[in-house]
Amino acid sequence: MQWTLVIPLKPLTRAKSRLSDTAGDGVRPGLALAFAEDTVAAALACPAVASVAVVTDDGVAGRELAALGARIVADEPRAGLNAALTHGAAVVRSACPAAESASGTASQR
Repeated sequence: MQWTLVIPLKPLTRAKSRLSDTAGDGVRPGLALAFAEDTVAAALACPAVASVAVVTDDGVAGRELAALGARIVADEPRAGLNAALTHGAAVVRSACPAAESASGTASQR
């Protein structure tokens, strides 16, 4: 059994806002991208993960994460975390109708 992970990612300029007290606006986008790259790379290295779909509208993040092997899904709802996860899961399911959903964040393949 293999899984497709759906990962939501805010535009990098708005990501990791809770770190604003310790990491300024010039640092947070790079930090958010590094976290996302590490997450995607680790997920794709896992034998149980067939693919990773990242829901984002950030062009830089999209290019970098696609280069690692992630599928980039436009954040069409632009309505927060849960909407991004729901949208990403729907896109994944439409590409692979035989996939069964195990949760809001992963689809079985």
